[in-house]
Amino acid sequence: MESDRDPRAFLTDAERAAAAPYIDYPPTPKWYPPAVGAWAAAMVLALSALSDHPAVAGPILLVLVAGEGAFFAWYRRYRQTMPRLHGAPPEINSAFRRYAVGVILVVAVCVAAFVLAGPILTAGVGFVTVTVGLALYERHYAAASDAAQRRLSGTG
Repeated sequence: MESDRDPRAFLTDAERAAAAPYIDYPPTPKWYPPAVGAWAAAMVLALSALSDHPAVAGPILLVLVAGEGAFFAWYRRYRQTMPRLHGAPPEINSAFRRYAVGVILVVAVCVAAFVLAGPILTAGVGFVTVTVGLALYERHYAAASDAAQRRLSGTG
């Protein structure tokens, strides 16, 4: 059986299929940014207490790392996939680049806070910067996903 389809249509179909893991997904729950912010704050406190109180901080760190692992397992089931950082549509790559810059900024602000004010303030700074940063990233990713969907559907 022959096909009269334009070969470009096959390329468009292939690009849509490759983009699907990045643009066809359920929304991230509203609790996600503050939960990760709280996790980051707890990590700051646990890591800073590790040298003075290893018997307490060590198990707390193990619980935090196990919680992160459980979250990723849940998130993979929730999304039914876990896209990689390569092969994403250009719009999504833009979101990934902004995320990377944001992570560097958050770490720099937290290191400065730790040096200048210690772990308690750094935990608060970490909570706020991680929560706000993730909320901004989620918003930018959703807009990038919408733009990619419009482009791939031919309406953008």
